[in-house]
Amino acid sequence: MSEFGIFLTSMILSGIFLLFCIGVDLVSYIRKKNIIKPVEFFAPKGYSPIDAALVYSARRVKANALFTPLLLYWADQGFITVEEDGRGLKITKKKWLLPFEESGRTNRKTYDCELTLFSSMFRGKEDEFYTLAATKSVDKAYDETINDCKKLSRSVIGKTGKIISLAMKIGAAVLAFFIGILISFHTEAPIALIMLFPVIGVFLMKFMPEPAIVRVPFMAVWGGVPLLAALFIVPSSTLFRISIGVAILVLVLTVSWFAEKADFRKKEDLQIYGKVCSFKRFLTVADKNRLEALVEEFPDYFYDVLPFFYVFGITKKMRRKFDKIIPDGSMRALGPIRDIYID
Repeated sequence: MSEFGIFLTSMILSGIFLLFCIGVDLVSYIRKKNIIKPVEFFAPKGYSPIDAALVYSARRVKANALFTPLLLYWADQGFITVEEDGRGLKITKKKWLLPFEESGRTNRKTYDCELTLFSSMFRGKEDEFYTLAATKSVDKAYDETINDCKKLSRSVIGKTGKIISLAMKIGAAVLAFFIGILISFHTEAPIALIMLFPVIGVFLMKFMPEPAIVRVPFMAVWGGVPLLAALFIVPSSTLFRISIGVAILVLVLTVSWFAEKADFRKKEDLQIYGKVCSFKRFLTVADKNRLEALVEEFPDYFYDVLPFFYVFGITKKMRRKFDKIIPDGSMRALGPIRDIYID
């Protein structure tokens, strides 16, 4: 095969594969978009912030941002109180989490995640926890909770979604390696072996800690150095370099974006997703008069929905809406820290 033939083959295969990925994600999006979403004033019954976050975000959930909404949720349920203190926030236990059978919760796995974290904060007879002074004592349990949430998030998309996602990732890796093989035969250089480094690196990043300060340097060294060698050190033409670059780009996009958006839940799970989306939509579009009516009908309404502002990332928007509705000063079970929690 000629040099141009290899380049053309690479571009065609990459284009077809990208179109396939886009098509899969489009079908996934349409399935979720077409779910009937009745108006919901509250989160689904028996759902904690973790439950709502998993349903709403699936594999894109930010598990390391669930601590604050969990504190608010526990405070609203009467399990803790929260106050400002010289050592950060002072969390005081009022009672233990109810057993799962009595809690009204619907998901045993997410309940167990919360119980692990709650138990680590209040060990033995300890009834107080300081977010700054005592954080290290729960680091292990907190990391365990986050990891459990991430594992659960991968199961939200359903069995079909997991199979399609895995197939897309493997397909992208095979495509990148195949293009490397074609170029290797033509140039008689081990580009195919060099291509293995970024291929493996992209997959390894999925199992690394979340902060970019860890993942980016790793990928820059593990995948970037061999890739630069393939592009500039190993003798190859401009067309081959473009082919290699496109192959790696398709691989990275597929693993980090397209495959993560493949979401094929069961019909009953999509119904719950519709309720959670409807709940968020109501919060963001409801006018002041409607919210005032709800607060008047349900005096605890603000405290019940507050944890979910963080789950949906709408705290600032909701602060403007509720600012004149709820009274200034202390909030129930939260002490005089109203501005901190809805800022």
